[in-house]
Amino acid sequence: MGLINIEKVRSLVSPVLLELGLELVEARFVTEHGQPTLRLSIDREGGVAVGDCQKVSREIETLLEVEGSVSGRYLLEVSSPGLDRPLVKGADYVRFTGKMAAIKTREPIDGRRNYKGTLQGLLGEEVLILIDGQEYRVPLSLIERAHLVF
Repeated sequence: MGLINIEKVRSLVSPVLLELGLELVEARFVTEHGQPTLRLSIDREGGVAVGDCQKVSREIETLLEVEGSVSGRYLLEVSSPGLDRPLVKGADYVRFTGKMAAIKTREPIDGRRNYKGTLQGLLGEEVLILIDGQEYRVPLSLIERAHLVF
């Protein structure tokens, strides 16, 4: 099985995507049914087309081969983040202000770990989310995972 340095992959892939007007949402290495797979999720304002994914796949595959960031055989999957797009960076919470989201924290905040409501943006290092008329502040540092809810 090949080894993938996911941080190196992110640092190599991000500038290429930027040139194409795209952003890297998520990069993960998984093994399913014995098949090592590098999954890249890409996005841009207005969404991603199949042609974008194909172009990125060709360019990234060549780049990773040349740079030697991946050893062994692997499958490369490039896709859009979909309707339940992960929220990874602080800028995501600003970009998707007004949208429904689900947030899970690493540890309870006032007895609560799960938040599902309307994003209100970012204040410093805290995500603002409105749930049933009440605004909650969730520190970015405590977010285990978050995604949009369709």
